[in-house]
Amino acid sequence: MPTGVGEVVRHIEFAQVSTYRGRPVFVPTALPQLRAERAFATVELPLHLNWSNPGRRFNMADRYQRRLVYEAVLTEGRPEDVLAYIDGTLLIDLWDELILPSVLRAAWDDAIAGTRDAGEA
Repeated sequence: MPTGVGEVVRHIEFAQVSTYRGRPVFVPTALPQLRAERAFATVELPLHLNWSNPGRRFNMADRYQRRLVYEAVLTEGRPEDVLAYIDGTLLIDLWDELILPSVLRAAWDDAIAGTRDAGEA
């Protein structure tokens, strides 16, 4: 993804965590940050994230629709999906409202807590 002038770009690595279903989830070492126009864009998710309603567009400026996207990305996403759709500050803001399996929430808890404590998202 191209960056704007003066934009800070962090290298983010991912840890693969196995779930009880045997499917891996990918948790970043640091929460990604998106430019505002990307964080609040209208997006169409790829089929592997939105197989039940292909072609649906989500307005990320709408809190409810953003929550649906974040739940799908955290549950089914690959590292490139996390980097494309998740903004760390907005994730922290929604964290307590997201409907996630407990094993997934536990996998992300350290990244969320660490960022909340450091105030860096």
